[in-house]
Amino acid sequence: MNVARRTGASARTLALTKAQEAVALRDAERIKREKQLEATLADYYQAQGEVERIRVEADVAVAPFEATIREAVRSLDRLGETRAGIVGLTGLSLPRVRDYLSEIASPMPVPDAPPASMPSVGPWD
Repeated sequence: MNVARRTGASARTLALTKAQEAVALRDAERIKREKQLEATLADYYQAQGEVERIRVEADVAVAPFEATIREAVRSLDRLGETRAGIVGLTGLSLPRVRDYLSEIASPMPVPDAPPASMPSVGPWD
């Protein structure tokens, strides 16, 4: 069987066509993968934003109850309970009890200083 070989310009054109088809196929696969990555990352970032929003809302909702727990732990301490005793009575972890008790020095958060653009008013002015 005798197969005719192409030479010259027609052989080069055929080779370029095959190369372009191979590259186009690879590019199509890459584009498909990039679209999948994009969709997956969009799901991730949307979920991450929702988690952050929910955590902020939860922190706000839980704050008064945390304050009650903190005050109860402090009261148990003032009543003479040891840290280990407080752990046994409440089920809190020892580090958590220590945290609540270490906040005794500053029970309320210190307000932020007024912004520089606001004039300060007081006897020191």
